[in-house]
Amino acid sequence: MIKKLFIHRSLPEMYNIDVGDDNKIYTEASGKKDGIPVIFVHGGPGGQCRSEHHSLFNPKIFRSIIFDQRGCGKSIPYRSLKGNNTENLVEDIEKIRDFYKIKKFLIVGGSWGATLAIKYALKFPKNLIGVLLRSVFLGTINEINWAFIDGPKNFAPNLYKTFERYSNGKEIIDSYYKKILKENSKVHSWIWHDYERILSQLNPKNYFFESEEQLLKREGLPNSPFMELHYIKNNFFMEDNEIVKKISKIKNLPSFIVQGRYDLICPPVNAYKLHENWKSSEIKFVNTAGHSSSDEGIIDNLLIGLKKLTEHL
Repeated sequence: MIKKLFIHRSLPEMYNIDVGDDNKIYTEASGKKDGIPVIFVHGGPGGQCRSEHHSLFNPKIFRSIIFDQRGCGKSIPYRSLKGNNTENLVEDIEKIRDFYKIKKFLIVGGSWGATLAIKYALKFPKNLIGVLLRSVFLGTINEINWAFIDGPKNFAPNLYKTFERYSNGKEIIDSYYKKILKENSKVHSWIWHDYERILSQLNPKNYFFESEEQLLKREGLPNSPFMELHYIKNNFFMEDNEIVKKISKIKNLPSFIVQGRYDLICPPVNAYKLHENWKSSEIKFVNTAGHSSSDEGIIDNLLIGLKKLTEHL
């Protein structure tokens, strides 16, 4: 959860924007009406925006816009896969810009939100003031294999053993895809959810899964396993290593990358690889952080990035 930094005292403007394919996405705008526009892109796939996301932005300086991606949060229909692909999510950001009548804006995203922010920048660079990223994810299957299999094998063997046990056969990701998307398994959904949540924290409260009985008592199903596996199964609707191959096209677009040194979900090599190929980027490795935005030093450095990207305006 993002720490509350700036208090937004006024209620946000709230809208549902029709983006086609029977999808309406929920958006909020807060802060200074004529402030520097910024669009915040949440993680996942399958996450959602929260009012705390506004708190990263000083309401006396910024007009912050947050939104729920297709099938997520308050967007309708919930858990819809219709038209739910990377290109459409990028186009949805452009529709938000058009809806709010914004000429140029700053885009901010972490993890999967960073992927979408970069993809938007590659397609619509002239619409951007700059790009602020946290915990870079490049949308490759190699990263998924590291995050869910190879990394945990080495750093969280007890968790990995349980995670593996709930898969039937050698193809762990495929097994979870079948259980969660095809069979709607509550246990597998919560195991996937908790596995990722624990691995994302530098110092989690518990480093084990609850019992199956406790998992089954929980209400509903988490959205992130469902959406993540949909995107994983489709290789994130991208060519292999697409972002790194194309990033030189925006070599002059100002960008600032904040990366936790001990991020097990999106390890530093991703951010460094992006930075090496992105001439205009500046990178800050945070030695006190993993993947979570609440880890020590992440917010402080995001604020530094915000200042650097907007001080010339």
